[in-house]
Amino acid sequence: MPDAMTMEIEGLDELVKTFGKYFSDIDTSPILFRAMAKIGKEVEAGAKDLLQEKIYNTPEGWYKRTGLLKANTVSDEPVGGNKELSVIVRSKQYYAPYVEFGRGRMRARAFLLPAAQMKADRATEIIKEALREFLETKITL
Repeated sequence: MPDAMTMEIEGLDELVKTFGKYFSDIDTSPILFRAMAKIGKEVEAGAKDLLQEKIYNTPEGWYKRTGLLKANTVSDEPVGGNKELSVIVRSKQYYAPYVEFGRGRMRARAFLLPAAQMKADRATEIIKEALREFLETKITL
């Protein structure tokens, strides 16, 4: 089972090739960093919604619900370099991998990867909007 999700935008290489000089500082652009932070927050919210649905809205079992898993699910600040930008959405709770992937007889109740998959289309839209804004700042007609 994958532990990360990577997204690529079709046609971006051609766009960079065509407008190459305008993309020299894309990996340090505040516009793109804001977009990645927004994507991270959307995936974080989706993960918390899934936790609410899959864990907190089910009858109590042998485990005690503390709310710590939901409270400690966060999106980190975006990082960039070498023409790549990324944002990590994770849970700081030590038992999060056991919930996500299961363990022994405990079934998996994935919440991070499905949240990223659910938000993939929205992430693409956010990146498109950011690229449009980025290019508008570079190209004056």
